[in-house]
Amino acid sequence: MSVVKNDIAGMANASGVSSVSDAGSDVEVLREQLLSLRESHAALEETVERLQRERQLLEDILNAIPDKLTVHDRAEKVVFSNWSEEDTYWENRGGDRDGTVCFGCFFRGEKYCDQCQVEEVFETRKQKVIELYNPQTREYRSITVFPVACKSEDCSMVAEYVRDVTATRKMERELRVAKEAADAANKAKSEFLASMSHEIRTPMNGVLGMLDLAMDTELDEEQREYLESVQNSAESLLALINDILDFSKIEAGVIELDNQAFRLRKRLSALHTMFVHRAEERGLDFRFSVPDSVPDGLMGDPLRLRQVLVNLLDNALKFTESGQVQLAVDVVQDFPDNSVEIEFSVTDTGSGILEAHQERIFDSFAQADGSFSRRHQGTGLGLAICKRLVELMGGNIKVKSAPGQGARFSFIIPFQLAYLEEKPVARKAGSAEKKPVAACRGRILVAEDHPVNLLYIEKFLKKQGFEVQAVSDGTEVIPALREREFDLILMDIAMPEMDGMGAAKAVRASSGLKTPSTVPIIAMTAHAMKGDREQFLAAGMDDYIGKPINSDNLLSLILKYLLQNQA
Repeated sequence: MSVVKNDIAGMANASGVSSVSDAGSDVEVLREQLLSLRESHAALEETVERLQRERQLLEDILNAIPDKLTVHDRAEKVVFSNWSEEDTYWENRGGDRDGTVCFGCFFRGEKYCDQCQVEEVFETRKQKVIELYNPQTREYRSITVFPVACKSEDCSMVAEYVRDVTATRKMERELRVAKEAADAANKAKSEFLASMSHEIRTPMNGVLGMLDLAMDTELDEEQREYLESVQNSAESLLALINDILDFSKIEAGVIELDNQAFRLRKRLSALHTMFVHRAEERGLDFRFSVPDSVPDGLMGDPLRLRQVLVNLLDNALKFTESGQVQLAVDVVQDFPDNSVEIEFSVTDTGSGILEAHQERIFDSFAQADGSFSRRHQGTGLGLAICKRLVELMGGNIKVKSAPGQGARFSFIIPFQLAYLEEKPVARKAGSAEKKPVAACRGRILVAEDHPVNLLYIEKFLKKQGFEVQAVSDGTEVIPALREREFDLILMDIAMPEMDGMGAAKAVRASSGLKTPSTVPIIAMTAHAMKGDREQFLAAGMDDYIGKPINSDNLLSLILKYLLQNQA
């Protein structure tokens, strides 16, 4: 140490340093610098270790991704890939990851490609997504190529992200096939319902029609009693058939709601008239409650609303031995967009329903108690149909009841308001209102292939004073119109050679007939499916009447068009 000090002192004398203390100060500076270098070196080593750990973590994450990622640099070299050595991608490339072939080329089995996705993204600096299919392996791959680091003028790297979508495409294909099969099944179901509707309603039309004719003949008391029993049974059978067909159509999704303006109080008045006499016969107090706050003009489906209310009122009267049945209508909420929510409730003082049965009664073919089906006729579908129809109209039906305390069925439906104006008929002072007269007569052509239905319609029309000619197929309509002039045509829809719509189109397109091509045509149909009415009108028909045919409705419809032509 003394030697070092002597050397430092000598150096200091040689350099003109005046004291040994200055040399000691330089040694301390060197020591501090050496310590600082050591600390910096340790910090660098720690930083390198941390970066290596982070790099390893990032590589572990990227390698763990089930999808494949490859990064190419500008020289078209692979700078990173999470493909393993066992992957066929690298095996087919000779085990060398340093190459220029993109995965799209490899998947298509091409060694070189003129339109490499990697090169394109380097040039455009925009992401590109493609999907490829290999017919040999029957596999799909979704390939996303995107720039990783872009400078202002150039891209330094491009990544290629490959996902195996074979299972997804297979599932999509299976779902598509299943949907097509379901659509085909729904179509077959709709066609079956249409066929069943026609096949059942057509003979029922003959049964009820001939019963109507028989009831108009001279009968002794015993015969009339028998025929009335048959008529009641036939009407009950028709109600059962209608319930089953309605429910089947709802389940098949072939019922669409109408949206038209209607007067609520007018519809409710018709319901009151329909049930009030039945309630009086049973000694029941029958009430309708409709406050002035309830709007009268509404937009909705009045026929389906009526169907729900008829079913609920029918049940209430059926299961109420004494007391009261009431239909109440109330406004729940008004909205600024001219819409309103209205609650309809039917309350009775009948036998009531156990709480355990209250959910079950809305199920298909279910009743609250099996003994009800023995004491009262019914399919067990009425409330199930009500529930489906209310839900289609945007509501939800509920029941509140207890044994011996009656029941309250209620539902809330949203409606748009409709502003309907009254249109009074202008009449001259002192003149009487003109009414349709039964003296209106004319010649009617009936096209009907069912012999019993044809016999009923012929007999009924002749009893009303009409002159009737019948044909049994649509192919016979035009020849009949060439020979005589008719005032109206009643056209069955389902006929063997040419159906009613084809015959109606032929009439409208014809010329040179003794009967004008504008002759009114009324369809007679046992079909009850969605879109039928529009098809009939599009074929050139003026109106239609459903089977089983109500004789009063048929006569009213005929007089309507005959009087229009005479006006």
